[in-house]
Amino acid sequence: MKKPSVREIIDQNHFDTIYEPIVAVENTQIFGYESLTRLKTDHWNAISDFIEEAEQDGLQKAFELLTLHNAVKRFNKSGDTPLFVNISYDTFLENQEELHDTLLDNGKIVFEFLETSKLPQERMNDLEKQLLLFQKKHETKFAIDDFGSGYADLHRVFAHHSDFVKTDRLLLRDLFESDGKKIFFEQLHNYVKKHHKSLIVEGVETKEQLEFLQEIGIPYAQGYYFH
Repeated sequence: MKKPSVREIIDQNHFDTIYEPIVAVENTQIFGYESLTRLKTDHWNAISDFIEEAEQDGLQKAFELLTLHNAVKRFNKSGDTPLFVNISYDTFLENQEELHDTLLDNGKIVFEFLETSKLPQERMNDLEKQLLLFQKKHETKFAIDDFGSGYADLHRVFAHHSDFVKTDRLLLRDLFESDGKKIFFEQLHNYVKKHHKSLIVEGVETKEQLEFLQEIGIPYAQGYYFH
């Protein structure tokens, strides 16, 4: 069978949406969900390969808007349950009308800005205005995704308004092989909390990792352990 084009996949909306739980570390009760997109075709090895091709074809924004719309419309949880959705800065800034329409009467949305999405300094003021507008109009919150990789550095985390900081899932690997990593998570949590944000640690796979996060007071976590 001939491989379909990226445009065909987007036009036909050949995507599934799954919702990965984000839990409160203290009691492992569900706090919210992150929407993740999966392809309905096996012509690409992974969704990341499809996204890379979409970027090359100039279709990244179309893909992001469609999958965000899917995530919001298919979400059937309580209106008080936060839904974390991924978006790039460019898509957020250049598609205000579509985003306002998508979010209308759709509960608590948290925009996760992708870690590969670096914004030029000259556009930061515009971003700040739009973040505050969405927060006021839709009670929208914001998260920095994949702290510890790519452009997700401390400067970016505290350069504009955000409510959550999510760590790169790879940071939790080999946690118990290095005291340095334990100290890193404890200090990062304290630093984020000091700036009135909440830390979400991704990549939790074992009970021992969870117990460590509970011990140092991390508020939220995400990973296969909670599936």
